[in-house]
Amino acid sequence: MVATCGMFLSRSRFARASPPTLHSSAGQYIQLRPKPFAPSRPIKTRGGSLIDFASYRGKVVLVNFWATWCAPCVYEMPSLDRLASSGNTDLVVLPIAVADGGRPVVEAFYRRLGLTHLGVYVDPDQQIGFFYEKNPGHGMFPLYALPVTYFIDPRGQIAGYVPGVAHWNSPQAAALIRYLAATG
Repeated sequence: MVATCGMFLSRSRFARASPPTLHSSAGQYIQLRPKPFAPSRPIKTRGGSLIDFASYRGKVVLVNFWATWCAPCVYEMPSLDRLASSGNTDLVVLPIAVADGGRPVVEAFYRRLGLTHLGVYVDPDQQIGFFYEKNPGHGMFPLYALPVTYFIDPRGQIAGYVPGVAHWNSPQAAALIRYLAATG
């Protein structure tokens, strides 16, 4: 009984702790309060991608918005590919391209950079992420910069985001992912 209570107290203490710091080229991880829920219904983008956030419940989801023409994105994508290849079964990496050109352009980009562990998702009409205040595609994720990465916790809530390029295979990124997995 004492061990169980101690485990509960230490877990709840961890849940209230501040998240580990992950710095990027444009800032650091920003925790959202309140944490909105990610869309619960599947979204079929006009770019031909089907994204079902509800199917990822129980995992940490890293949603990275990027474009093939974005120089910082080009720099960051190999790091995301290495993270996706890490074998972490509690993590899903969703790289969503927001540029026009669709799947063929993204697939050619992946081949050129040798990216083999990332899925191809395209959202050219801003149905998931949006740049403009009027939000023409009714997206859920404001795109303050490119790249920008949002985290969805295991309960399906959008926990926070990182603007700019981050080093996804760093100890700091691993600590943040572990924190989100434990507190979600």
